[in-house]
Amino acid sequence: MSHLVLIHECPKELGTRIFTSWILCAIPPVEAIPYTPAVHDAWDNAIFEYSNGCQHVFYVQTATHGYDLTLMLDSMRAVGNNRALGLALFDPNTTNHERIRRWDGEGIRAVRVNLVTYGDDTPSDKLKDTVSKYVELIKPFDWVLQLYIKMERIIEMEDFLPTLGVRVVFDHYGDPTLPKSADPVDPYKMKGFESLVRLLKNGTTYVKISGAYRLSHLESNKWEDLDPVTLELFKQAPERVVFGSDWPHTRFEGLDIKPWVSHLLDLTEGNQWLRERLFRDNALELWGVNKRKTIECQLCISVESTRRN
Repeated sequence: MSHLVLIHECPKELGTRIFTSWILCAIPPVEAIPYTPAVHDAWDNAIFEYSNGCQHVFYVQTATHGYDLTLMLDSMRAVGNNRALGLALFDPNTTNHERIRRWDGEGIRAVRVNLVTYGDDTPSDKLKDTVSKYVELIKPFDWVLQLYIKMERIIEMEDFLPTLGVRVVFDHYGDPTLPKSADPVDPYKMKGFESLVRLLKNGTTYVKISGAYRLSHLESNKWEDLDPVTLELFKQAPERVVFGSDWPHTRFEGLDIKPWVSHLLDLTEGNQWLRERLFRDNALELWGVNKRKTIECQLCISVESTRRN
């Protein structure tokens, strides 16, 4: 079996309510994928979850296996909706609300638009049209739009995204291009960073603190050249940063990110509130977990009241 994972988790010392995300696949990857994913099984993921104190999983269907959600949904059923939610990939031109409704009932809560894996340079107008099609489908179900695009492209999306009326999350720091320099990077000199910060401050946009090794120029296990970016995101939008381990680190298999996790904890400078936001609470809000629990609770109270009357 092979699976690709993006994990929202909380280090053991921070508590027990944790989010993990992964997908499990036992079929060959799609032919167009520009790399061959490594082979893992469910036990590998279970061991990883246990080692990090994870209790809740958020599955992410990734580009390697296209639109076939069969195994992801089977895995979610096996874990149970009290522990597992997920993110889908699908063609907005061949998907309808009824199918979204069924997936929603299975625990799917998001869709991903990925331009980075294939080096996609889709023109701005076409990208916005595609995003609008996805939003038309997911908005009635309060799903999240996850974007994996280069940071410089956030500029052209800045005015557009807030008009959609859905929560948006950017993958891997917004995928910036770090300058190759011995001096600390100035985040605001990276094209698109200011737009990202403004979007984060509007209250419906999030960014994943994940995949640092994909962005860094350092041969390190802490990837310190990203520290100025991390710290500025902590400063400007502490309630909009969501940690992700990116396990099993496709194309970087065998990587140990625990030193980086410890480094992130150090960067919080002992701020327990920030740690809990980064590793737990922001993920719960992003995926609408607490909101849905409140609605379910209200429905239960309403039904019980009706029965008594």
